[in-house]
Amino acid sequence: MIYPKSEYKWLKEITQWEWPNHTYILNKAGHCVAYIKRETTEVITFDHPKKQFSKTRRKFIEVK
Repeated sequence: MIYPKSEYKWLKEITQWEWPNHTYILNKAGHCVAYIKRETTEVITFDHPKKQFSKTRRKFIEVK
């Protein structure tokens, strides 16, 4: 599926911690619908939006 940046929010995680950071694609409700693993271009889509996705204690930049 294609996720246009005009309809979805793309957030690249920049948190400094021991786990790898990925790029997350959120719908207008703020639920995670897909992500891109670090150092790849493959979009991994979820069957259902992840409503428990949390930005708490994490840092992100919006991908334009």
